[in-house]
Amino acid sequence: MAIAGAALHGPLRCRARTAFAFLLAATASHALLDALTSGGLGVALLWPFSDERFFAPFRPIRVAPLGLHGLRARGLALPVSEASWVWAPSAVVAAVLAWGRRRSRGAAAPVLPDPGDP
Repeated sequence: MAIAGAALHGPLRCRARTAFAFLLAATASHALLDALTSGGLGVALLWPFSDERFFAPFRPIRVAPLGLHGLRARGLALPVSEASWVWAPSAVVAAVLAWGRRRSRGAAAPVLPDPGDP
């Protein structure tokens, strides 16, 4: 996936290295996040070399049960769990990376007008 993204980086308007790194991180983190879920059969991290499936020792991310009855019973617990353990940390990482990128490019802070100027 990452190699294909690097090869097709033009439409993404980024460098091949950037597309590769982003897609590699997204693909690798998907399997690790699946291992942190409370349901399923586990993650086949070593497939096709082994059929063994893995779970993380700490599984805080709740998964939605099949069928509407189970989904209604858990209410907002599922989206809150995913937002807490996946989306909020992802947003923090994205903000830190954006801040670092802006800082490395030498982006100047906006110049505010002096209150004493007419």
